[in-house]
Amino acid sequence: MRAAIHAALFLAAALTGTSASDAQSGASTTHGVSKASMLGENDLDRLLARFDAEEKALKAELLATGPQLEVVRHRMSARGRAYYRGLRAGFLPVGGGFDALVDHAARLERLRRSLERDLAREQELTQHGVTLEARLVRLRAERAPLDVQREAMNRARFALAQEEDRRAAFSRAFETSVRPDHVAVYGADLGPTDLDERAGFRSLKGRLPLPLTGRVEVRQISRPGSSLPGLSFSAASSGQVRSVAAGRVAFADMYADYGLTVILDHGDHHYSLYSGLSSADVRVSEQLAAGAQVGTVKGDPDGGKLYFELRHRAEVIHPGAWFGL
Repeated sequence: MRAAIHAALFLAAALTGTSASDAQSGASTTHGVSKASMLGENDLDRLLARFDAEEKALKAELLATGPQLEVVRHRMSARGRAYYRGLRAGFLPVGGGFDALVDHAARLERLRRSLERDLAREQELTQHGVTLEARLVRLRAERAPLDVQREAMNRARFALAQEEDRRAAFSRAFETSVRPDHVAVYGADLGPTDLDERAGFRSLKGRLPLPLTGRVEVRQISRPGSSLPGLSFSAASSGQVRSVAAGRVAFADMYADYGLTVILDHGDHHYSLYSGLSSADVRVSEQLAAGAQVGTVKGDPDGGKLYFELRHRAEVIHPGAWFGL
């Protein structure tokens, strides 16, 4: 098993141009990631499983060494006390005759030899424990770059899943449309906003308010995935982004190629898209009034920039005419 692990690390070292000793020791996390990154996911899983099995076996063996060492030391203590008492007795057994003296000397010699064996066994078990500890340390050092790669793979998979969720949410934002809720006040005059809401989003064509206030520069710009260009609004400084009409928040999240993006559903499958935001101040399903704050764009040397699209269903429509440009 260890031969297979070392072979994989030596192969990774050869492919990355590092030394075999560096690959075996796993001395550097950075180098370890580079070497481990040469392994496929299945190979990595098999290698980590082997490391797990070996570490488990080493820990079990180390755990078993402790009780064995305790037994040997307890036995040594008992024999040591008996040997000491025998030495103190000296020639006292001579009173029992020559045979008693010989038996006494023989017992002392047996105790001495047993103590020597116990001492050798204690040293053997102690050294074995040190060796096992060293192997565990070395094993963990060799495994470290593989753990780093596995963690990187897991983070990449999680990020990919999040990105797929965002893409799905972005697409779903243009699949359904509802008429914005409104409150009718009986006996009151209907203002322009109320009339506009009743007439629908189409009635606003040619008179939509700009999403940024103050002096702005407007130019057409295309984004990947859009069939027609949207508008780029450049403000003199950072500023608040306003909803061009009442609507429900259908999407509010980061999106590839767009950055931080908010999509408003204005009913009848009409949508406005605001991207390049530095912050979003709305939540999905929140109902916004016309002119409500959607988020902000931050200023930079070239001014704050907002990318804006209008869509009918999922198709981009020319926004210029809607602003009367």
